[in-house]
Amino acid sequence: MIKSLYKETGADETLVLVGDATIDRMPGLTAVFNQTGEIFAGFLSRYVEGALISVDQFQGSRLVELVDKVERDGKVYIFRSQEGDFRVAVSVDGVFRNLVFEFLLGSGVVEAPEDRPPTRIEDRVIGYSVQKLAGGFAEAFASLTELHFERETSLEGAGFFALGARATVVAYVKMALSYGEHKGQIVFALPRSAIDPFRSALSRPPSADGNATDEKWSEKLYNNVVRTEVKAEVRIEARGFTLGDIARLEVGDVLRLPIAPTDPIRVVAEDRTLFWCTLGQKDGMYTVRLEEFSDPRESYIENILGV
Repeated sequence: MIKSLYKETGADETLVLVGDATIDRMPGLTAVFNQTGEIFAGFLSRYVEGALISVDQFQGSRLVELVDKVERDGKVYIFRSQEGDFRVAVSVDGVFRNLVFEFLLGSGVVEAPEDRPPTRIEDRVIGYSVQKLAGGFAEAFASLTELHFERETSLEGAGFFALGARATVVAYVKMALSYGEHKGQIVFALPRSAIDPFRSALSRPPSADGNATDEKWSEKLYNNVVRTEVKAEVRIEARGFTLGDIARLEVGDVLRLPIAPTDPIRVVAEDRTLFWCTLGQKDGMYTVRLEEFSDPRESYIENILGV
């Protein structure tokens, strides 16, 4: 059975700064790429069990920088969208080529050299599978607009530069196909201009309006965010001592703290004050009762003042 493994990212961080052109991390586009990998995993599951599809977070860069980052021994497939009048490029390495050819035809070439150029038959078979990947992207993008991709073999000699000039800003994601000891790489790239018309929608988390239309997304959100464990501690104000004070301590001595039993104390997580509370007892145990939320502005001032 094909499994998928995704790395989730936040929505408030800057993805990449390219001169004056900034691509912000867009959770909607992250979800599209994740669903693309999931659809492609479903396609491969018809032919093989035990493979793993992993999808890394998407990134952005100038086109010339992407070409430098991606290994040059991979084959780049170019697809054109008729509706959006833009192209996407998908690069696959030799390991991916051997694995997919083995999956689809049972050819026994999985151990073949990885740095050789593909044969004509291999190129057609791998091109067919990569077109399924591009179709998965179109299906995942269908909530925003309808897309259909056609392969443009005449431009594949240009590699990623088929997407535009050297300075073109592109968004791309790395995927991996793992099977046993083998791991193939996929790079899926498209120009920023293709996603700019949908920037507002892609910048919002899926179902940000509160209407859960994607059950899988809601389940992942619940499992990975709502149920995330956070370590919190009740922090009572500390008192400083000298080494001499410590050396003179004896069993039975009382350490006086700079607070009264009724003074507010903090509930802290990751060194950030979440609540102010009061100390008490219930059922023979020490307890705290939450009194109010912490004001981040006040906490910031308190940190500066050291209180």
